[in-house]
Amino acid sequence: MNLKKFGLLVVGAILALVLSACGEAEISKVDADSKGKETEKKDNEKKEKPAEQKLKIGESVNFDGLTITLNEARIEKGGEFDTPEKDKFIVVNITAENTSDEEQVVSSVMNIDLKDADGYSYNTTFLMEGIQAQFDGSIEAGGKLRGEIPFDVPDSDEYQLHFGNPFKKGKAIWVIPASELK
Repeated sequence: MNLKKFGLLVVGAILALVLSACGEAEISKVDADSKGKETEKKDNEKKEKPAEQKLKIGESVNFDGLTITLNEARIEKGGEFDTPEKDKFIVVNITAENTSDEEQVVSSVMNIDLKDADGYSYNTTFLMEGIQAQFDGSIEAGGKLRGEIPFDVPDSDEYQLHFGNPFKKGKAIWVIPASELK
């Protein structure tokens, strides 16, 4: 087992302990007009929140005190030592902003997966070249984390990026048409 995989395994185990509280995630779409502002009205609104939010590239969602934005999705060729086992590498660029009063942890292994049009799910992979920074770590209250996640996937007409908490119900889903991959 290489060092990167071991490190992700350790981060995943720590995240599992931190996120062990079960329940339903609070998910709400962030409007362009109110981006960066707290948009939740917990006490005044007693509306049923949807279990899923379907979004487009560039849109944001408030997910349990994190504003998550899918900034970009692109095809990456890889490098000299990076050859896709399937058809291609897709890299997603994501920003998480902590709008809560407490430190939060995100993990590309625990929180994110990519599905193709047939519903097959793909976990993150490793690339030696073409990635700026991983989307893993702690985010202090009011802080931001931006990173990229590579996936080794087959050709598909559409992909869906899923962000969720494995210990809670609900997730945010970004629809990525293959025609929009750069």
